[in-house]
Amino acid sequence: MTHRRVIITALCLGLAPAAYAHGASPGRGAGPEASELCETDELAALLRPDTGASDQGPVRYEADAAQSTPERASLSGNVEVNRGDQRLLAPRLELDRKTNIGYATEGAEGGTPQFAFRAKKAEIALDQNVGHYDDAEYFMGRSNAQGSAKKVVDDRDKAVTDLDQATYSTCKRGDELWQIRADTLKLDYNTGRGVAHDATVAIGGVPVLYSPYLSFPITDERQSGFLAPRLSSSSGNGFDLALPYYWNIAPNQDATLTPRVITDRGFQLGTEYRYLGTRGSGEFYGEYLPNDREAERDRGMVDLRARGAWFPGLSSSLIYDWVSDDDYFRDLGNQLDVVDTAYLQRTFDTTYAVPFGGVLLTRFQGYQTLDAPDLKRVPPYSRLPQMVYFGGWDHGLLRYDLRTEVVAFDHPTMVTGTRFDIEPAVSLPLEWSYAFVRPRVAYRQTQYQLDYPGNTGATNDTSPNRGAPILSLDSGLIFERPLGFGDSAFTQTLEPRLYYLRVPYRRQGDIPVFDTTLVNTSFNALFYDNRFVGTDRLGDANQLTTAVSTRIIGAADGRERMRLSLGQIQYFEDRRVALGADQLVDTGSSDLIAEGQVTLGRDWYLRIAAQWDPHNEEARRNAVDLRYRGERGAVFNIAYRYSNRGDPPAQGAPADTDQIDFTGVLPVNPRWRLFGRWNYSMLDEHVVDTFAGVEYSDCCWAVRMLGRQYRDYPQDEEAKNAFFLEFELKGLSSIGAGVDQFLNKSILGYTHPGSTSRY
Repeated sequence: MTHRRVIITALCLGLAPAAYAHGASPGRGAGPEASELCETDELAALLRPDTGASDQGPVRYEADAAQSTPERASLSGNVEVNRGDQRLLAPRLELDRKTNIGYATEGAEGGTPQFAFRAKKAEIALDQNVGHYDDAEYFMGRSNAQGSAKKVVDDRDKAVTDLDQATYSTCKRGDELWQIRADTLKLDYNTGRGVAHDATVAIGGVPVLYSPYLSFPITDERQSGFLAPRLSSSSGNGFDLALPYYWNIAPNQDATLTPRVITDRGFQLGTEYRYLGTRGSGEFYGEYLPNDREAERDRGMVDLRARGAWFPGLSSSLIYDWVSDDDYFRDLGNQLDVVDTAYLQRTFDTTYAVPFGGVLLTRFQGYQTLDAPDLKRVPPYSRLPQMVYFGGWDHGLLRYDLRTEVVAFDHPTMVTGTRFDIEPAVSLPLEWSYAFVRPRVAYRQTQYQLDYPGNTGATNDTSPNRGAPILSLDSGLIFERPLGFGDSAFTQTLEPRLYYLRVPYRRQGDIPVFDTTLVNTSFNALFYDNRFVGTDRLGDANQLTTAVSTRIIGAADGRERMRLSLGQIQYFEDRRVALGADQLVDTGSSDLIAEGQVTLGRDWYLRIAAQWDPHNEEARRNAVDLRYRGERGAVFNIAYRYSNRGDPPAQGAPADTDQIDFTGVLPVNPRWRLFGRWNYSMLDEHVVDTFAGVEYSDCCWAVRMLGRQYRDYPQDEEAKNAFFLEFELKGLSSIGAGVDQFLNKSILGYTHPGSTSRY
């Protein structure tokens, strides 16, 4: 019997390969970068919209004509078979009704939301969920992978597709820069990997690598296997090659083993282990280099991080770092990411939320001190242990606060001891839309029990103490007015602020300095109740801070477009408390502090900071940051940093600096990008760090090259040189030194244009 445009619905199984029907994800290298740079594959039109329809429902047949008998059915003319989100198109389909096998001998094509194919012949065993395709081409949408095969066997129940005489690439079809050619290729969507036997990797049509066995990821799921090698060369290490192997131990555990060959030094082995549990998580990383030929000793490092949440209110964290010698990071750290680490932490914290309010912190803390080539650093004190409680309560209009601390300090050569500190406070915060007044009264009492080395304790007070009230009054007004620029409406504020602080003088020269330093100068520091950070010094004060700020705020969106602030402290009494012995400071006012930030349109941002000494009429600190964030990853940063400690330098002040720093990323077009940095020290009269590089990123491959000249410390006379090359075959792997990771840390605002899975 013959019908015109027949539509038949039957409970049969689907047709297209099982690439994504079983929940697989796109392979490595998938992301917006590939889709933007690649031309649309000719099979992409066969991809189906993802409606979430079940692939276990009935099959719908459509054709211009159909003939059927009890043994056989024939559909011809624009045959279309649909099931869920799957579709098959063919000029003719013969169905053996006894075996329930369909034959498309004149060609067939079809697709799912993520997989499309075209074949000269197709045989579909509907009962077994198996499809056989001859002389087929395929396209994987999300991973942008395409290829061909002499034969394809797709087993939907097993979620496996086998291909004979197959190719695989993420490049444009017919113009493959790289391609895998394999005698057999298995795409296993249960494991998320493709396995090729008798495989050849061709670049530019020229075979460059043969392997009897080649495994690569076809999804973003974590999978055991070798990761991309890291390759670099530098004047300090020579040729440097690392080959990481990733082990997916369990859904919540993994490890990475990294053999590394450094031609000038020897063989190093690194190990990383990570876990994630219901009560905590952690990471361990270790490296070991036996018999470094340059240093003539064994070298290694350990980096341990762990966090725990044991029951509601109680949590813990652990940090433990160790290296074998002072020069480890300078010699063996990745020269793209040199770490100038002075003090390595060893800290164990527990935090407990006290039921009646507040938080109790218990800490054990020590350090490993790394000396610089021309600097012997003083090791900091260890806290063994430290216990801190801080809490706050509101009662009516009043606010009550309490902070207490007890800590035992240890040191190999200097005075040690125990310190107890308590500071109760009460305040009356009154706030309105146009003003605020915040009076506060506190009392700080600190008691020490000290042990001096040798016989020095006989001439020193072993139990000094200090107690003093702290009185402050913070107040301010907020004025507003409408402001217009062209068609844009804004609100401008004027915010004067007065902050009075009174702390009586207490002699503290006999108290050792365990963990205290000067506050870093900033506009916010004008309103602190202590000019020292830490407990060992309480600065005497009878002073008034006068400050004013103005802001411009968008009337429509409430975004702050500009903020400018200016402030200064007026001293009514000379200050005497210093980090060491008392030191009289008789200036009548502090330096003048100015800070500002301006949003210049959508893409530009400016931040400035200045500190002016009116007594010596010279700048103490200047900083300017100009940032640009444009479309398609364009980045431009210019920063200037200047600091002058004065003569004599203030205790605890940072080192003098006078540097200018340019960094930028310039997209020339969608495929080419330039990046670079120039960091120059005018104080040392040479470049501290400079690099330049170029990136070419196409549909299926990318290359990044970077040359760098740098100094470990600004004052170093001799510079080091390094060159790095990274070559990425998108969807397969990359070979190189992780240039993009270096750029992420070196250029503020840099982002990699694509997304590549670590696994």
